[in-house]
Amino acid sequence: MVDGLDAAEYDALVTAAETYRAALVVRLGGEAGLRTGEITRVAPRHLREPESGVDLAILAVPTDDAAGATETDGDPETDAAAGDRDGIDRETAIPASLAAELRRYAESASLGESEPFVDVSPRRVQMIVRETAERAAARTDGLVAPDVTPRDLRRTFARRLLVDRGVDAHAVREAGGWETLATLDGYLGPLDGEAIAEAVAEERAGPEDGPAARSAPTALGGFEALAAGDDRANPLAAVPEGVIESDRWAEAWVVRRLGDRDSVEIAGAAGVDRETLVDRGVDGDGPWRDAVAEGEPVATEGLPATAGQPAIAVPLRYRDVTHGALCVVAGGESSASPVPPVSSVERREIAALGRCLGWAVTARRWRDLLHSDAVTEVELHTGDEGAFLASASAALGCRIELASTVAVDDDASRFYLSVEGARPQALADAVAGAPGVSDLRVIETREDGCDVSARVEGGSAVRTLTEHGATVRDATAEDGRVRVVAELPEGADVRPVADGFRAAFADARLASKESVPRSPRSEDSLREGVADRFTDRQWAALSAAYHGGYFDWPRGSTAEEVADAMDVSSPTFHNHLRKAQRGLLDELFEDGRRARRAGRE
Repeated sequence: MVDGLDAAEYDALVTAAETYRAALVVRLGGEAGLRTGEITRVAPRHLREPESGVDLAILAVPTDDAAGATETDGDPETDAAAGDRDGIDRETAIPASLAAELRRYAESASLGESEPFVDVSPRRVQMIVRETAERAAARTDGLVAPDVTPRDLRRTFARRLLVDRGVDAHAVREAGGWETLATLDGYLGPLDGEAIAEAVAEERAGPEDGPAARSAPTALGGFEALAAGDDRANPLAAVPEGVIESDRWAEAWVVRRLGDRDSVEIAGAAGVDRETLVDRGVDGDGPWRDAVAEGEPVATEGLPATAGQPAIAVPLRYRDVTHGALCVVAGGESSASPVPPVSSVERREIAALGRCLGWAVTARRWRDLLHSDAVTEVELHTGDEGAFLASASAALGCRIELASTVAVDDDASRFYLSVEGARPQALADAVAGAPGVSDLRVIETREDGCDVSARVEGGSAVRTLTEHGATVRDATAEDGRVRVVAELPEGADVRPVADGFRAAFADARLASKESVPRSPRSEDSLREGVADRFTDRQWAALSAAYHGGYFDWPRGSTAEEVADAMDVSSPTFHNHLRKAQRGLLDELFEDGRRARRAGRE
């Protein structure tokens, strides 16, 4: 009986990983076939490129030298004996994407060549898998079982290679470290004569025509188009062109719905012209609508919109924002060889391309905003009850100003708020029970108000605009209404941003739109602005600390050594230094909030 997670379950499990490390734990089990103890031992030095140049990487699996035997996870399977004299039990092949993620993680965490990627106990690995599975089960209404274990991931590894990809059982046995092929018998169902004949024919035809060829990358051109795009390239047009470079795909097109209206836009097409797509009724119906509505890939074996051919539509999604859908249609058919349906491997590949394209659309807006000499300033208002600042300001009759937001993770941010006309406890009572709002902390209490911070999960007015590529400059709540001022690149289409804001807050409206010049700030003016904030002693303390190596890691001088060099006491040095740092950070983060407050006083 086939065991392990299928492609949809496995994708949901990886997506539910709360941290970078948790995702690597799941993938090392499901895509490298590692046991629990092995996950805690592999390090950057165990990863290498194959000499054959195939689009894979080779991961050496070290033995447990301390225990003197290979970890078995309590698995009743008969496992391989301890490894060779070099301390390596075996080698396994892993996807290039997993190898890239491992290297990226090693670089970001500053890991040495022999430091494990996952430096935790085997027991903690089991807990990470269980916690991720429980989160996936909650998000998918039970599609993923909440009690997935590392052993289930090993079984998924075997299933993916043997069942989904048709890899030779001998290679799978060696990659997973099983001692005999008998362990894999449950995945190798009985074959009739027709199936055996087909398998033998594939072997005679060579690897180009076998199962491995059917699982080879087919959308590489789309990824290359993203990576090679210049400043002028439109990724929504470039990616479809790249996709159809593969013989597998005949057409590729991007469809965007224009806000909450029923009209749509074909933003890019390759292999077919826009007029033909309109004639097929793509602007009225098609798998892309389900992909956008559900936020998941949708495959079809043939619809009028896809000219009756197998196709897949995937959302162009960045976090909570969906920019549209990428639709890819399989190549033409002949009477002798009908076009095969979209495989699970192709489904995952095109879905990954859609996610990358969604991120590219958002990143392009941020880049244009950064380099634009002028910006489009928009002001949006909402009193939707889902905006917790609006409801709090109405309940307390106060004014709440957003000073800053800091991303905590992919799903949460910490809001720093300045409140006038309400005390901290009253504000805490007003936001208690608001969806996604928690951990309210008091920073400062004043006679007429307070400064607080709160953790906010899910959608918010600020997050919604940011994920659409806008920069929020000002956000205030008063009398039950939230007013947000944001900047977009000059000439940017405001409509999708405003529509996305309305999708999150039903009563939202665009109050104004104005093109304003961006005043450039030279390096000299920045230095002068900072220097004006310091006294002579503060500047001296900051300069002495910098040049004395106080800010280096490890420190070149301690605070006491810098203070002694300045011939002042340590408390005096700390006093001057802290005030100088505050002045420096004020210049970096100041957005006029204090000036506006002073004007109101």
